[in-house]
Amino acid sequence: MKQIGYFISFLFAYFLYLPFKFLPYKVCLAYGVGITRFFFPFARKHRKIAYENISFAFPNLNHEEKLELVKKHFDHLGRLLAGTLYASRLNQEWMDKYLVYEPEFLKIEQDTNKEGIGVVLVSGHLGTWEILVQFMGLRMKGAGIYKKIRNPFVDKWVKSLRENNGILLVTTEESSRVMKLLKEGYWIGFGSDQNAGKAGIFVNFFNRPASTYQGPALMAYLTGSKLLLYSVVCGEDGKVIVRVKDMGVIDKKKFPNRDAAVRHYTETWTRLLEEEVKLFPEQYFWVHRRWRTKPGDFPGQV
Repeated sequence: MKQIGYFISFLFAYFLYLPFKFLPYKVCLAYGVGITRFFFPFARKHRKIAYENISFAFPNLNHEEKLELVKKHFDHLGRLLAGTLYASRLNQEWMDKYLVYEPEFLKIEQDTNKEGIGVVLVSGHLGTWEILVQFMGLRMKGAGIYKKIRNPFVDKWVKSLRENNGILLVTTEESSRVMKLLKEGYWIGFGSDQNAGKAGIFVNFFNRPASTYQGPALMAYLTGSKLLLYSVVCGEDGKVIVRVKDMGVIDKKKFPNRDAAVRHYTETWTRLLEEEVKLFPEQYFWVHRRWRTKPGDFPGQV
């Protein structure tokens, strides 16, 4: 019975996807926004989550400004949906037309590519992150951490879409393979700003302690890989803006032990992500319960 339910859910998702398979890119963006605007009045639970998260993050906003930001956020979710379902169609022609780099960010990427070293690419749930997944397969020796979806039909479909442009996907259970790939010079993408539960360490993020995954900093520490933070955000007229922050390679001599180094760099990329979110506040994934785990929920967690 569960398999039947999974298959029906898959058919609904695939039906939603079909227009994105054929329509022009800008039409897809408008269609995505239309979908989220249609569902906006019915999404009371997620509107409430977004409002609460925004209230903590931006306490100086008044009630009307917070409501307006929630509304803009749902419009962005439509563009995110469009980018996600269109992303497998990305090619060099699309990137030449729509991908925008400032010279300083492009130089970081080009110089790092020339170095040929492994890269831990940290990206938050900001902007249109599925497009980042696709162009990692086109612009660099890219791989990504992939968390399996519970629905097996959707999982197989989404995985095939993500792999369309050559990115190598590694499951969250394959940590030894991630280390091997980094040592071989791969760029490994980590979307690590979700609630980490008891597995994380507490790092301040928008005025509250947030349980945060240590994986990116730990992998960089163990393999000598470079740490980069990427933000891929929606611009005007369908443009996609790429921003890069270089955190360098971890100098182990500066820290008394591994835990200290991992905490420092986890705090660093989290702070940099917060700065990016402040520049594009409507484009963060505010409907996620990022701060669900609180200090004291799990004994011994720091």
